[in-house]
Amino acid sequence: MSGLCYPYSRAQECAWQPEEASKALSALASTSTSTSTVDNNTLLSRGHNSNEIPYIRGRYGKNDLKTDDNETSSNIVLILLAGLKDQLKEPLIGMLTCSAILSLVLGNTADAVSITTALLIVCLVAVVQEYRSNQALERLNDLMPHTCTVLRDGACLANLEASQLVVGDLVLLSTGDRVPADLRLVDGVELA
Repeated sequence: MSGLCYPYSRAQECAWQPEEASKALSALASTSTSTSTVDNNTLLSRGHNSNEIPYIRGRYGKNDLKTDDNETSSNIVLILLAGLKDQLKEPLIGMLTCSAILSLVLGNTADAVSITTALLIVCLVAVVQEYRSNQALERLNDLMPHTCTVLRDGACLANLEASQLVVGDLVLLSTGDRVPADLRLVDGVELA
């Protein structure tokens, strides 16, 4: 992956009409050695040419979310400490921490210890629950890979893995489908 960024801003995309979107996205597929001789409406009617896909994927990368190294770490202690740090950012936890410190300053050691113990238990339970739910979601995603229907070379490719999408692909969605990537809606039927 060469590390190029997507060249259009969100404001530019929002101002596009369907024809302009086709023209801009067709320009992404054109190589530096050849100019695109394809009609601007071809992308909207036929999708990308299969020959363009390796070039676009090489230029912009795969349609995968990058995972944070801290989240995939196998060391449970580091994960728990990071989770506890995140829990301390919660306003209610902060208020209880302040009340524990205030109790300690006023000489109510028993109250400070009980508040601190309750805080540690609540934070630990929250971190463990969040960790388990994240693990369950990862396993669920592994069991059910993201697939979609794409228009390429004028034909529908059903059950294409979402990671195989490239910038400018024409994705066909129907009721109940998962949206496989950031998409620009170019047409819709009975949207409410």
